[in-house]
Amino acid sequence: MSSPETAGATPAARSSWLSVAPILAGILVCGPAAVTAYLAFRSGGFFAGAPAIVAVVLGIALTLRLVLADQPFEGFGPALVVAVVALGCFAIWTLLSSVWSHAPAQAMIEFDRVLMCWLALVLFGSIGWTRERFIWALRILAATMTVVAIMALITRITPGIHSVPPSLENYRLSYPLTYWNALGLFVAVAILLCAGLATRSEEKPIAQSLAAAAIPILAATIYFTFSRGSIGSLLVGAVIFVLVAARRDLIPAAIAVVPPSAVAVLLCVGTDVLSTGHYGSPAGVSEGRTLAWELIGLAVAAGVLRFALRPLDRRLAAIEISAAAKKRNWIAFAASAAIVIVVAGVAVDAPHRINQGFHDFTATKAPVDPEALQDRLTNLNSNGRLVQWELAVEKAGQHPLDGTGAGTWARVWAKEGSGQFKVVNTHSLYLEMLAELGVPGLILLVVALIAIVVGLVGRVRGPDRVLYSALLAAVIAWLAHAAADWDWQMPATGFFIFSLGAMAIAARQGEDGAGWIPRAPGRMPRVALGIGCLVLVVSPALVAISQGMLNSAVRNLQAGNCGAASHEALDAIHVLSVRPEPYQVLGFCDSRTGQHQLAVQMLETAVDRAPNEWESYYGLALVKGAAEEDPRPAARKAYELAPRTALAQEAVEMFRTNDPQKWRRRALQARLPIL
Repeated sequence: MSSPETAGATPAARSSWLSVAPILAGILVCGPAAVTAYLAFRSGGFFAGAPAIVAVVLGIALTLRLVLADQPFEGFGPALVVAVVALGCFAIWTLLSSVWSHAPAQAMIEFDRVLMCWLALVLFGSIGWTRERFIWALRILAATMTVVAIMALITRITPGIHSVPPSLENYRLSYPLTYWNALGLFVAVAILLCAGLATRSEEKPIAQSLAAAAIPILAATIYFTFSRGSIGSLLVGAVIFVLVAARRDLIPAAIAVVPPSAVAVLLCVGTDVLSTGHYGSPAGVSEGRTLAWELIGLAVAAGVLRFALRPLDRRLAAIEISAAAKKRNWIAFAASAAIVIVVAGVAVDAPHRINQGFHDFTATKAPVDPEALQDRLTNLNSNGRLVQWELAVEKAGQHPLDGTGAGTWARVWAKEGSGQFKVVNTHSLYLEMLAELGVPGLILLVVALIAIVVGLVGRVRGPDRVLYSALLAAVIAWLAHAAADWDWQMPATGFFIFSLGAMAIAARQGEDGAGWIPRAPGRMPRVALGIGCLVLVVSPALVAISQGMLNSAVRNLQAGNCGAASHEALDAIHVLSVRPEPYQVLGFCDSRTGQHQLAVQMLETAVDRAPNEWESYYGLALVKGAAEEDPRPAARKAYELAPRTALAQEAVEMFRTNDPQKWRRRALQARLPIL
């Protein structure tokens, strides 16, 4: 049935939209994969520019849908509405936190990240997705993530084909996300999605075999990240997948995939040089070349075996099992699993190992990787997480309702952290949100995530149960890993939750709960909504433009080209004046060119923009020292805000003199905080 607007529209207008709709739908099917790949190759989406650009693109796409689609809210159902409202309120709360944190730039950056997720949730969820489109979106996403993982693995085992930039730390496999734990989680999600495709008996033979073939290679990739949390999250996801899918399809899939994957991991464990930072040496290259051929062989074996076992799918499906027999089978399975767990626990002296593991986890050692990276897989040390969590709980107790403000954890840690290492984000999504945004912020985020999980749980009872089970398992694996790492700040790992997850929980026509917004708004309200959507992306647009200019300014400052650096910094200020970094660049350049009073003014402005960040005070001390003005008050303030930071400590020591000429000489030789 057409909407009133459709009925009133001219036949030409309706025909135009109908001809464009399939094209837009096809583009949106590729959307989760395209954005995930873009974020992956932009340092996982960690830095300000990438999420802002994605938010702008999603905002424009949503505006077009609001204005042009006949039913712009076709997919809105109960779970999606709850998730959209909760995440939208969380975004507003994030932006409002700039009022009490006095860090508007940080709040804007964090707001842009949340806005990106919210826009994805609304855009991909608003469409009434067909079964076939969802399946294709999952296939494309799984294939894309696999390609990214293969490119990452190539940099380890065959660096002659593709190597990482010298500036990227790759002691543990981290390319292209630049953080090994994030890459490990990224690969874990890919494995679970591929497991769903390899298990689904209705899947096309080529897709099913390719998915099975990918898993041994993905298993090798996650191994070389040496990420214990990612491997643990993968195991959690795998258990969820097996229990929720509960299909006989699992048997042939497991026969085809598990042995080759296990052999792949054992071959990786058996490597010597590849499991160290010397993987690029001649011995490492030789070892990698051999492993590459072995992994290719195992991938082919898994794919061929899965294809050969397709008749077993049909035979197992033909077996009729009564409800009583299923119940007995589940009881037998649970009893057998319990017996295996107890016997294994006794065999490995589980009580002693648990006690030792707890002791290792609670140790407050600084994170140090061993020479042989395999050794860290059996070491349960928390790598400094515990002290971060304790401080987060302490700050939450001091600010239970408002928190310290979005994006302020780095300055909290610099001032009050007890570790001897730099921390930008708490290694826990939930504790960081509790510390930065208080109880209201944490509740809003958790409600949004739970709504998505509940929506997925409802899907596993219907058709394509295996695929929805795989997606649910991937979401739970991400949620589990996020409890112990900063995955929220690496959106390449979790964008699938708000895009593919939105597709999965979107209401379909004829379903219970579909049509929560049964009638499309009129033309003018939709235009108003579209304009509102465009207003929303003003913030990320400004952040993206200013970030690009700031990056260029810093590069020119590093190259000693202060003319270009100053020009780019001024442009960044004209676009977005609340960030302190452009003023720092201008001040350092002014100081180098002898404009000392102007340099001091610029750094004082930077201090005003971020009064609780030590970098601006440190920079103020440098430019004052270069001007032969007393830099010691600014240096002491920088030290007060970051007492364990090396540069702040050095500033206090270098300016411990009354000689203005020494101030000048030492200031000109000091390291800059922005480089």
